[in-house]
Amino acid sequence: MLQTRVGALELASPLLTASGTFGHDPAALRFLKTEDLGALVLKTVTPEPRHGNPAPRMAEFTGGVLNAIGLENKGLAYWRDHVAPDLAALTVPVVANAGGHSVSDYVAMTEAFDAMAGVAAIELNLSCPNVADGIQFSTEVAALKEVVAACRKVTPKPLWVKLSPNVASIVPFAKAAESAGADALTVCNTLIGLLVDWKTQKPMIANGTGGMSGPAVKPLALRMVWDSARAVSIPVVASGGASTAADVLEFVVAGATAVQIGTASFRRPDAISAIALELRELLTENSTSLEELRASLRWPHPVSC
Repeated sequence: MLQTRVGALELASPLLTASGTFGHDPAALRFLKTEDLGALVLKTVTPEPRHGNPAPRMAEFTGGVLNAIGLENKGLAYWRDHVAPDLAALTVPVVANAGGHSVSDYVAMTEAFDAMAGVAAIELNLSCPNVADGIQFSTEVAALKEVVAACRKVTPKPLWVKLSPNVASIVPFAKAAESAGADALTVCNTLIGLLVDWKTQKPMIANGTGGMSGPAVKPLALRMVWDSARAVSIPVVASGGASTAADVLEFVVAGATAVQIGTASFRRPDAISAIALELRELLTENSTSLEELRASLRWPHPVSC
């Protein structure tokens, strides 16, 4: 009932983890039933270790979470030697997430992931809002197209591109990624936000601004999924605020092929399995399917004055 296909990947479910919310390894799978999870999308790995931003790096607000982790990770060498060996035995497809500061960084990460048997697809994180140094490929169409094309040349594995919501229009970036060889788009990364402690007159996180995620971003993410899905012919993987089965179906109706679950898993580590159970019930009760609902949004006709 939940079987989904994202390009060449056959998935047991449309529900995926969101990069940055389930760590760098398969440990968090202990909270989930494997038949409920379509793919394990891992936290971003960079060529060299990164310590990330200073603490405090996360703060909650009514509609979600603001974070400025800063792509903290132990680097490619550690990940290759200590994490990758555990991935090959998994029955759930693994999507590795690549980060970097230059085209050569992304190419090196793509080549490394391509060589790993346990990696089924590669997601390029071109849109992290919490890294001060390096090129922001997410806000310049030509730069995005260049890095995607370069990575496309070095791997036959499915290549996903994670786009930023922090742009005037996501459509040119979606089209550029597709034309450069992307197999799917992840729409979208976190929104740049600010939380203030009025008593200290300081930001609540040390970085000042951070990436906003959680239920509050869902309307914007829905709009960007709708815009992207109409602009390209490759699959769109939604990411942004989904925490219930109804949320997931809203993204599917807007054109998403699959949906990543992120912030919801902070509150409930088994959120994906809970959503999968509810999703099966909703589809059965309403005598419908994911295929029937996908991209079925009925846009209103403009009212003439």
